[in-house]
Amino acid sequence: MKKLILFLLVSFSLAAQHRQKVIFDCDLGDDIDDAYALGYLLTLQDRYEILGITTCYGRTDDRAILANKFLAVTGETRIPVYVGKNTSNSSERANWYADQFYWAKGFKPKERPESNNQYRQAIGLPPLKTKAPDATEFIRSQLKKYPGEVIIFSVGPVTNLAPLGAELQKAKAIYAMFGSFKIGYDGSTKIDAEWNVTCDIPAAKSFVQSGANIIYAGLDVTAMVKLSAENRLKLLMRQSPLTSAMQGLYVLWGQETPTLFDPVAIGMEAHPELFTTEKVHVFVDDKGFTRIDPSKPANATIGTSIKHTEFIQKLMHNYVYQNLN
Repeated sequence: MKKLILFLLVSFSLAAQHRQKVIFDCDLGDDIDDAYALGYLLTLQDRYEILGITTCYGRTDDRAILANKFLAVTGETRIPVYVGKNTSNSSERANWYADQFYWAKGFKPKERPESNNQYRQAIGLPPLKTKAPDATEFIRSQLKKYPGEVIIFSVGPVTNLAPLGAELQKAKAIYAMFGSFKIGYDGSTKIDAEWNVTCDIPAAKSFVQSGANIIYAGLDVTAMVKLSAENRLKLLMRQSPLTSAMQGLYVLWGQETPTLFDPVAIGMEAHPELFTTEKVHVFVDDKGFTRIDPSKPANATIGTSIKHTEFIQKLMHNYVYQNLN
């Protein structure tokens, strides 16, 4: 029996060591796809070791409160949340108290040592004398601690990532929901200035020029990933803590058919067989369009097609057959 217990402990330890280290950088609470992406990531913890969640764009403290409640109701409170730079003063839109924030309004998680003072103030706690790291500092610390080992899933404006500049080259890879290269929001060949880019164009320019290993899940592979009414009903009827949280946020989102842009960034790493990609040179122009320059050497990989029906099937399987609580 002792040998069996020792064998199991060693097996679990080895399994944990072989999980891919990841950071999830998001603007949770804006569009609904961030919540579905976080839910998807939580179902993949046999594959990924989630080092932390970082919030970006606008009211980042409210996004952190939302993330912490999401983790609490799914039993994942060991995952830390870090608040990114608050950009709510940048525009009226950035200062919007999103409807999804009401789902977590008043939620007070247990005090945690990694909570920075901006977040502590938002939940009514006194400031710490020793400053805790913000999102950018946390990401920097993990890249320094695990050079070449960390994957960043970036599914919001890149305000937290851009200040790192060449330090992003220490990431194993960055999978970013970012850009429109050959397809626009409506699925046509007329490209659009994509939201995550236009929210912070200077940051976007710095990000694409960082020299990091960036794989872009742009509109080319995300605009067609829709969550049908049939699948939304399945999630509603599943009635697990995770699916109830996602559907509760969906109701507050207040629209009908979600486009699941953000889960695709994770899917490109988890299921590369469902995608075709192309190596190109990417740059961002002054209006926030992501352009390809065929005259220059490749600095990025872009997704060019997705087997979206198969991807949604895999996504739904994870949502329905998880047992987070």
